[in-house]
Amino acid sequence: MKNFYLALALKLATVCLLKAQTIDTVKQAYLAEIKTIGKQFSSSFYRNYKTIYSRPEKEFIQLIDSSRTIFNHALQQYKGKLDAKFYQNQKAEIKYYFDRLLIEYPLTHEIYADASPANRSKIPILLKANEADFNKPELLTNTDFTSYFKAFIALKTSLELRKGNYKNQDNQHFMVSWKTIQSYINNKKCLEYWQFDYLYNQIDNNGTKQIDKYYKKFVSATSDTLLVNKVKRLYDEDLAALKNHIIKPYKKTGPFSLDIHVFVPDTLQYTGARPTIVFFHGGSWSEGKPDWFFSTCQSYAGKGWVACAVEYRTYGRHGTLPFEAVKDARSAIRWVRKNAGTYHIDTSRVVATGNSAGGHLALSTALANNWNEKTDNLSVSPVPNALVINAGVYDLTDDITAWLRKDLPDKNQARSISPNFLVNKTLPPALLFHGTNDMNVPFETARKFAKDMIAAGNTEIDFQPLEGGGHFIWFDRRFADQMQKKRNEFYKKYGFEN
Repeated sequence: MKNFYLALALKLATVCLLKAQTIDTVKQAYLAEIKTIGKQFSSSFYRNYKTIYSRPEKEFIQLIDSSRTIFNHALQQYKGKLDAKFYQNQKAEIKYYFDRLLIEYPLTHEIYADASPANRSKIPILLKANEADFNKPELLTNTDFTSYFKAFIALKTSLELRKGNYKNQDNQHFMVSWKTIQSYINNKKCLEYWQFDYLYNQIDNNGTKQIDKYYKKFVSATSDTLLVNKVKRLYDEDLAALKNHIIKPYKKTGPFSLDIHVFVPDTLQYTGARPTIVFFHGGSWSEGKPDWFFSTCQSYAGKGWVACAVEYRTYGRHGTLPFEAVKDARSAIRWVRKNAGTYHIDTSRVVATGNSAGGHLALSTALANNWNEKTDNLSVSPVPNALVINAGVYDLTDDITAWLRKDLPDKNQARSISPNFLVNKTLPPALLFHGTNDMNVPFETARKFAKDMIAAGNTEIDFQPLEGGGHFIWFDRRFADQMQKKRNEFYKKYGFEN
């Protein structure tokens, strides 16, 4: 009898194993098929992104729904063959992937078609049934659903901000998003998840300034200790990083006080006026914080430099466009020059540098001569003595930057802060790094800038194409040594290092 039960158990195990192998084989076949369909869709859709989102709403909806049908049809062929839970997850992923494309239409269409205000779109009404899913914790692990939710909140936040009730308030987008989340979610687990997500990202990408009220409320009201501890750790790290250097307000504009973070070398070891480097963070002029450069600033201070990281106005926090950020950048350089005596700064050795949008701002300090704060002392030069630009933005008139021109009465105004439209023969010595495969800022725009500037008579430009490099070259270890070597040679050549 014992052998009988053993044989039966082995037979059942074998059947289960064969069934699992069959399901796995079917699953792999489905995934291979859906991957092929996905590549075909993505290739067509994203290559024609602007044209597609410029279409009338009814036509756009028809396109998305017809594409959705192809994916659903592929899944339907495997119904009953796939694991039931996996099948339902796939069904939800397809639904919310295409619903996200739909909910992104109102704001994206505004940008590219310059018509049909987002608040008149019927898409949010068509997708209203999705709001019931916002209170289903089981969907929080579905990345297509969470992407849809974020796009939904972004739309609602944008429409609310247009009413003007948050004008001149700090952290505008976060404040409205936080409030919007609470109006749509009542399930405690879902609410805590999203409050954590938005608060964590706010601190991580914009800092702790003016965020205490939300942080304290989250920590005291949230029952999920794992989420609380993650936020606490990040918040405490940010606060600790603010204590090891000098923080000074370099400018007050309206209700906003902007800080410059100053790292000074050991004055006993390094005497006399010192070379100074001023960092502008990236973030598409929409987010970012000076904290991203704190460790780099410490490194420069350790080598005898005065190093500064600049807070400037961004779209997400202050509701401003790059024009205001340009004025802030120029004000910051002026502050450095005016306070040279206090911090032992050699005003003939000031470098401005930055990544991406920060690179654009560094260039603007030397080029955007028509953009100055009214309160600035214009007799103090905002032009640095040298520039080091990493994947900088050179053209603010292309499709990638169309969002910032959407509400401008004169679309050509963007040229006044676009380096490629500000070519002259007075550029300071410049070291320009750019990846040849940069998908965020086209390589050709950087090459054009370097070529045109040299043609205009600027002989002290060192353009460094990084073959195969993407946008975030400052994180790419393949280029770290090469970039550092070039920076050192550049600084030595122009007398920044003793």
